[in-house]
Amino acid sequence: MEAKKRDALEAILRRLYEVISFPAGGAPDWEGMRGVFSRWARITRVTPEGVDALELPSFEAMFTEMLDSGFVTSFHEEEISRRVEVFGSVAHVLSVYETKRAPDARSPLSRGINSIQLLWDGVRWAIVSLVWDEGLLLQQDAASGVERMERVYGHHS
Repeated sequence: MEAKKRDALEAILRRLYEVISFPAGGAPDWEGMRGVFSRWARITRVTPEGVDALELPSFEAMFTEMLDSGFVTSFHEEEISRRVEVFGSVAHVLSVYETKRAPDARSPLSRGINSIQLLWDGVRWAIVSLVWDEGLLLQQDAASGVERMERVYGHHS
C-alpha cells in the first residue's frame, strides 16, 4: 500500500478512538464522528439481548440517552493491536481494544474486537461499517485476540 493511503488509514483509525472517548461530564465528539464515518455508514452492536444496527444519527440518539440516564458517565477506548487487509479501495481492520473509565485507569472494564470496513475515495478513508460483539468480550490477553480468531474461510498469510 502506498504511503499516502497507509498514513491516512493510520490517522482515521487513531481519530476513531479519539472521537468516541470522553471524560466524566463530557460526550463523544459527534462532529468528529461525522468526519470519520461516511454518510451512509452502519454501526452495529451485537449484545446477548440482540443486535442494534444503526446509522450515525440513531447511534448518537441511543448513546445520548445512555448519557442522560447516567448509565454512561465517561468512556475511554484505545486500540491495542490490529490486523489490516486492504483490497484496492477497500480496507478491513480487526482492531483489538480496551475500554476504561479514563485513560489512566489501571485495569480495563472490557476488551473486544472492532470489525471496521473503510472505503478509499482517492483522497481519504471513510468508515462505512463498524461492528462489534459485546457478548464475546475477550477474557484472554487482548493483544493476541486477533491471532486466536477462528479462520473459517481462506488461508492465513
